[in-house]
Amino acid sequence: MNTTTNVTSGQYVLAPQPGVIAVLTLMSGTLTLEGSTESSTSLQVPNTNNQNTFTVTNGSAYAEGVINITYSIKGISNPQTAECHINFFLGTTQWEQDSSGSFPNDNTTILPAKSSGPLPTNFPVVPPTSGGSSGVDSLYQVLNPAMVFLVDYRPEHQTMLFRGNTPFAAPAVDNGQQAVDFDSLHTYMENQYISQTGKKDFPSQKEYVLRDVCLQSQESEGQSILWELESFGGTSLNQLNTQTWVPAEIPSVSPQRQMCNWQIEPHTQPGNDAFDWDSVKQLSDWMCPKHPNPKYYIYYIHCASGHDRTGIVASAYMIVNRGLSLNRSLIYGTTLAKQSATSGQVYADCQDLDGTNKGNIDPDRSRLMMIANIYDQTVLNIYNSQNNPDPAVTQLPAEAMSTDPAYVYSNYPWN
Repeated sequence: MNTTTNVTSGQYVLAPQPGVIAVLTLMSGTLTLEGSTESSTSLQVPNTNNQNTFTVTNGSAYAEGVINITYSIKGISNPQTAECHINFFLGTTQWEQDSSGSFPNDNTTILPAKSSGPLPTNFPVVPPTSGGSSGVDSLYQVLNPAMVFLVDYRPEHQTMLFRGNTPFAAPAVDNGQQAVDFDSLHTYMENQYISQTGKKDFPSQKEYVLRDVCLQSQESEGQSILWELESFGGTSLNQLNTQTWVPAEIPSVSPQRQMCNWQIEPHTQPGNDAFDWDSVKQLSDWMCPKHPNPKYYIYYIHCASGHDRTGIVASAYMIVNRGLSLNRSLIYGTTLAKQSATSGQVYADCQDLDGTNKGNIDPDRSRLMMIANIYDQTVLNIYNSQNNPDPAVTQLPAEAMSTDPAYVYSNYPWN
């Protein structure tokens, strides 16, 4: 567990377009308006062309927030609302946006906001152009079937490894408490199992133990983790720090579910590679136990969006468990089912590197690249630690890092 307490800050400007009311709420950290000495966790900017300069401060490398906006659409009488989750990266050069602009800027993931030192970063807030919004606003993401993917399948050990995003259902009321959507998670995993293995024998919820491995940070995402923990019968985040699983023992009756928390997000620079490596080795051992499991154990690894921390663990798992090359591990660890469109970190149309379809677009697979080199570098460091090559690998493989085109393999690790 990382316990960084260094106070870090960054300065920003919130600039709503005329006709837009913007409210910024921080889930971690505090903000202070320019010229004020009072700190708070919320900032409202009225529907004028005013700009508000503020400083975000937190005890870690970033702070999590959400911008809610209210706006009008011609021909619609009622005010419309929309929201965007945002991560403020605070004064750490490792997190700065690179020159290629690889950070996503769409509402399907999280809008990253870098700190640029003494010059504030400006956020113009404009209304959506696609019409009115629908549904219930939520503080945290809801389970996304497009992110759920079978990473590995070990029938000889009766284990499966899936990846995805936070497995929450939408709240009952706007920004209300959220709970794990176990039924939808089961359905999405079953669908991917059938699609990826060609088999139709996925166990029912009564026939397997679900083990949720949350990769999020208690420093900046504690509320989300607590709500997830409560879905497993837990009551305090301290339980995740003092025991391997919550509940500590597998329940004797179905449904049998447990949760653990590995804080993979690197709060220090570089990331805590030794912790990440040890975590992946533990996952590998669970997937290949010394004694046969009495029933299937299904592991679900996730961070908030199912992108970067999940990508570290999935890629490093391929190194430790499957003994694959760094190139193959990074490609397998960032492969998803076919996505509908290229956006942000997602590359929908990827070329096959092997098989009869080599050189052509794979019909079943896409790539979800990691957002910054520190994540890929963590996987490289774990590769060197696991294999101890002489000389050590110092360069990330070109095939795995390529985005034009992005590459996939035409099979799965268990094939």
